[in-house]
Amino acid sequence: MSLALALGHATKVALLALLAGVVLRGKLGQCWSFVVYVVAILVSNVLQSVWPAQFLTPSFWLVKQRTYDVLKMAIALELAWRVFAAFPGAWQRARAVLATVLGLSTVVIIAALRTASYSNVFDWQPKITTGAVWLLTATALVVVHYEIPIRDWQRAIMLGFAPYLLFYVTLMGLLKRHGWGFVSQFGTLDALGYGVLLLFWNYAVWRPEPSVALPPAVGGGASAGPRAQPMKEAVDAHA
Repeated sequence: MSLALALGHATKVALLALLAGVVLRGKLGQCWSFVVYVVAILVSNVLQSVWPAQFLTPSFWLVKQRTYDVLKMAIALELAWRVFAAFPGAWQRARAVLATVLGLSTVVIIAALRTASYSNVFDWQPKITTGAVWLLTATALVVVHYEIPIRDWQRAIMLGFAPYLLFYVTLMGLLKRHGWGFVSQFGTLDALGYGVLLLFWNYAVWRPEPSVALPPAVGGGASAGPRAQPMKEAVDAHA
């Protein structure tokens, strides 16, 4: 068995375990677009393994990559929306920062997808991936800075995706520099990096989680402060 085939089968197992964890741990409603993304990855992996002649082709790669890119952005948008929903009305500055990043990322992705083709993959693919990284990173920074109470699973999605996408952009840069002769190494390195991401997500989804991930000052009691209850209610309503 080749290394590529072994990595492909290992990815299927990890994806199935991840889906099972999302369902059995009751995390489906915490990020619906993430579930669609995982299913799309799994279906694509199976198609390419079972029918390589039909699906291990440049045309199918382009279709699946566009699908992945749209779903990655959907994940970033959904998580950002959930953070927006948890904001008290006074946090207009933080809301403006996320709105600005969201607008710039959306413009970049729409413009890139309109001209996307296999021949100019080095032009549009890094732009789209970088746009998703911008939004995920900005969302994560706002969450940390304002101590916004979001679910541990939603935080794990952001913390896993952002470094992997940066790793992927770096690999795309190496592929562009070294040419298509590097494509085999690119595929292997990307599969290994994605495997690490899946292991992290599986760990995050299967470990025990409290009902709401709240910072100490928002956990209730005398020290909770006046904004604790509205923030908790926002999380319960939208997470």
